[in-house]
Amino acid sequence: MTAEEMSDNDFIQFQDDFYNLLEKYGVSSIDCEHVEFAEILNLRDKVAEFIEQELSKEEAWLNIKM
Repeated sequence: MTAEEMSDNDFIQFQDDFYNLLEKYGVSSIDCEHVEFAEILNLRDKVAEFIEQELSKEEAWLNIKM
């Protein structure tokens, strides 16, 4: 089973929400100059991939039930 990718708009909204969450809990302002920028991008991508996989599982389950 492959994950269905988020739309561009959904990914942009997710990315904004993800960065806002990190900043809310004390991560300094996130931009390309952030000392951990590469790690933050890696975490963002892993979380996005997890969400996409979970949504694909849910969609597959709903298709089975029909």
